[in-house]
Amino acid sequence: MSNSIHVFIYLTGPGWHILKEHGFLAKHCQYQFPIMSQLGCSHAAISTTLTGKTPDKHGRFSSYYLKKSNTAFETAQRFYDKFRAKNSGYYGKYSVPIRNLNYFVQANHYAKKLAPGCFAPLISIVDLVNEKKIPHSIVNASLSSPIQALKNLRSRLEDKSVDFAFIQIDEMDSLLHNYPHNFPKIDNKLRRYERQIKKIIATGNSISPNFNLTVLSGHGMTFAPQKINIKKKIASLGMSYGHDYRAVYDPTMALFWFRDKFAKSIILDKLKELRHCKVLNNQDKKDFGINFSDKRYGETIALVEPGFQISPNDVLSKPLAGMHGYDPNHSDSLGACLSTQSISPSPSQVKDFFNIMANFVAKHE
Repeated sequence: MSNSIHVFIYLTGPGWHILKEHGFLAKHCQYQFPIMSQLGCSHAAISTTLTGKTPDKHGRFSSYYLKKSNTAFETAQRFYDKFRAKNSGYYGKYSVPIRNLNYFVQANHYAKKLAPGCFAPLISIVDLVNEKKIPHSIVNASLSSPIQALKNLRSRLEDKSVDFAFIQIDEMDSLLHNYPHNFPKIDNKLRRYERQIKKIIATGNSISPNFNLTVLSGHGMTFAPQKINIKKKIASLGMSYGHDYRAVYDPTMALFWFRDKFAKSIILDKLKELRHCKVLNNQDKKDFGINFSDKRYGETIALVEPGFQISPNDVLSKPLAGMHGYDPNHSDSLGACLSTQSISPSPSQVKDFFNIMANFVAKHE
């Protein structure tokens, strides 16, 4: 064990405004930064955190991507996954319509076990820590109790058997989807984490003069009571789904593929007429790191305004009270970085999280 110890705790759901409103670790993590979120689902943000790459590089972005089934076996596997309710996405289930099963696959998001090679061929922080043989604890607490994961880390620190730790906690994402404005519920959960984290900080400081703990959040949560039925508006054009166009409807984005320029022109004109909806241009896609060269996540992407949800959609059976996946520059979308020590250069976007962690690994002896 070296004199330098770094602990990173990734919270899915509570962004900058929630953590500030509740004064989370305000006295212990005095270096605090609002972070521009990563457009896409939660998988997109955590994947960018762990690799330092944007979705058009690591491939994790939305619920489904276009990949036509080449064999009867592959199609049968998709049907099997659908009807056995294969776990993924919001609360475990994506509701891909049968009509799409031959053309779309459920996105192959990161492995739940954060192991070396889980983002291959990309290099993740997991790979860097293992390659340098740093004593570490890298845990996805979604597979167990977050509180127990924090207690286990404290024990590892007491045993002086860990120099690097990363704990991913997804528990609050579900709470905030359902109760985005329930201050007591949110506060109770944050205080439970805070009590354990304070003990970790105290233990770390007692055994190392160079102990640092950093809390990372890849996105915030937005109260989204308004609904917009993009699917119905596109269907009203009288075009043939599966022939003229294909589409996937996420809660905050509608992704389209077209047969030809005529079909694209008709649908684009309709999308541009819609209120509370923006068609992303090429510069937007580059800025958000979603400029996929193979168009697997859509030739055209329509993003709705914060506070709105696409309903019905292909992911949820009914809208949730809170949602994320809006314009990364919107204030409610902001993630956060809270640290016990100064960070230079100051982080401003999610992919900077990787650099913070990789810098420690590079300096470790």
